[in-house]
Amino acid sequence: MKLLRLGQTLCEGSSFPPQPPSANALLFLKENTHMFSGFDSSCGVVSPPTSSDDSTIGHLDHITKWEDYNGGSVYAEQTTCVDSPQYSSGAAQFDTSFSMYFDLSSDVVLTGEFTIYIKASLDGTSNKAFVGGSTSNFWRISNNKEFRVRIGGVTNNLFTEATDTINTAKRAYVFCLQRDSSGYLSMFVDGGSGAQTYYDKAWGSTTNQDTDTMTISNIGATADDTQTFEGVMRDVLIYDTEHNATQRNIIYNYL
Repeated sequence: MKLLRLGQTLCEGSSFPPQPPSANALLFLKENTHMFSGFDSSCGVVSPPTSSDDSTIGHLDHITKWEDYNGGSVYAEQTTCVDSPQYSSGAAQFDTSFSMYFDLSSDVVLTGEFTIYIKASLDGTSNKAFVGGSTSNFWRISNNKEFRVRIGGVTNNLFTEATDTINTAKRAYVFCLQRDSSGYLSMFVDGGSGAQTYYDKAWGSTTNQDTDTMTISNIGATADDTQTFEGVMRDVLIYDTEHNATQRNIIYNYL
């Protein structure tokens, strides 16, 4: 479901509709938006690059650049064809047969509060990273019940459910990781289907605390070619603020 944003009509003069909830994000990689391909599905060079914006990118063409929706200077890129995720129905598909991931043009450095959203469906749940920067900085799914986060060190912050699970081959979930001003981490899951449908569900522990700096330089990997994501990513949103439940649900609806 998409968020309905109500603006003023043209007859009301020079007033503008409200900004979308992504407007103050540090990074927003948006589904089917600003995706560019320099390689076709067989790794043949495409010049000039095709794009999702003008509907020239083809099914399973390799995405070599994914620009920020808000026009920011940070973007995702991958210049090696076999490492670059593929375009599939507006999303970035990370093939299970290859180690596919994106590098960021500049690191996203999170020193205090933050909130990260990943909208994705998963083909694999065994040590598959959403974002990372090194073996000291990552957020990954370890198995269908557990997520692991490291922030600037070797401490493992685990988010584990006793019975609830994340299913593969289901419609997209939105995964949310956040940190408050005191360094406490929390994780939420929204979406899914069938018995694995969750609504802003707090996943696992709420007592993990880590005040170190989190540095993100990869999308879909702990580090280059390491614990690469398997599945389809539709949206990536990173903020340097903590979101409350109302704000999270606005984002879920927006995505």
